[in-house]
Amino acid sequence: MKTHVTLFLFVTLFTVLLSAQETFHPSQLKEIEPNECNVSDNPFELKSEIRALYLNRHTAKPSTPQFKKALRILEKTPMNALIIDMKNVRGDLTYRSELAEPRRIRASKFAAIDDIRAYVQTLKSRGIYLIARLAVFKDRRQARAFPSRAVRTPEGGVWRDRHGESWVDPFDPEARRYTLEIAEEVARLGFDEINFDYIRFPARRGLRYDRPDTRDNRVDAIDTFLHNARSRLHPLGVKVSADIFGYVLWNRTDTRIGQILEKMAPHVDYLYPMLYPSGFSRGSVAFSNPAAHPYEIVRISLQKGIARGVPAKKFRPWLQAFRDYAYSRLPYREREIAAQIRAAESLGSSGWLLWHPSSRFGYVTPETFALAADAQVESPSVRTGPPFRRHRRHTRRPHPRMEAQNDTPRNPLDILRSR
Repeated sequence: MKTHVTLFLFVTLFTVLLSAQETFHPSQLKEIEPNECNVSDNPFELKSEIRALYLNRHTAKPSTPQFKKALRILEKTPMNALIIDMKNVRGDLTYRSELAEPRRIRASKFAAIDDIRAYVQTLKSRGIYLIARLAVFKDRRQARAFPSRAVRTPEGGVWRDRHGESWVDPFDPEARRYTLEIAEEVARLGFDEINFDYIRFPARRGLRYDRPDTRDNRVDAIDTFLHNARSRLHPLGVKVSADIFGYVLWNRTDTRIGQILEKMAPHVDYLYPMLYPSGFSRGSVAFSNPAAHPYEIVRISLQKGIARGVPAKKFRPWLQAFRDYAYSRLPYREREIAAQIRAAESLGSSGWLLWHPSSRFGYVTPETFALAADAQVESPSVRTGPPFRRHRRHTRRPHPRMEAQNDTPRNPLDILRSR
């Protein structure tokens, strides 16, 4: 029996490793034929412009089951966009860059897509709106290649977060230039929009930067980056968006990471608040179990942002399409996803995006949108079940926006530190 198990594990590992080395060829995409479908039969009138699925660097390859599934979802439902990793928190690029510095530090070493232009053109020929996601200041490869740009420990060494990842200093003009040049290169490839994630400071006190770690300085650094990004990207005909924490809609301070709603909004076309109900701590937004209130969390959070003078059309919230990790551990299925969609649509947001860390969207179906038409989804809909109890041997659980694991968040600062 043990021999069979060992053999199975070996074959599985070999298959995964082989898949990881696979690169893209344009012919692969063309083999996935579009299906005929009539989404006009959907009973729920969607007013948002963009409805996107997230694909990480690995699942963006056309040969993966997740990619093929994503295309089928776009064909059979009102989904109409993809947001694809082009630069992740490790500093790895999904495509082969022609820029000098990324080539020097081998940022494209693990590029999954060789012919990125053919890839983009083929997807756009299907009428798919394409968003390129770039992690900005969490960039292990750049920080290690250029230690002078890195966020430093109090002793002066290159700081690593709890996941072993390094960050670059948001004050450093060379660190900002590096990602801005990548953003411009990606924009020229044909993407419709550039999305900046990790556009913030680490949520950790006592670190060393090129300038004093004050609120005004932090906010100025983020504003400067976004201003420069808009100036460089708008002439290329692409939109600019930035990810922000859900708490930013509630907090008037910068939450010690440099993100203030009113300061960021003028520099971008869209703001992407991460409104995952599981990401809100118990009692922080008046609910003892926020994950049981998907409609209310999204709607109330967006109302907070709109009340602060930011137009509803400026918002495209990230919505939860993954298992609740903080409370009941129950999956978010069609009903829970539909509740969030209804909330975003009800306030007139210009779009919304579905996040699953592994890009698995088995519960995004025509039924999801049929349920979104039902006012009953506005009521708490998650089966709460018994409280999840942590055992000693299970001390860590996955966070939805991490490529590693972290502890279950208990308050807003814990949420931030987990990233």
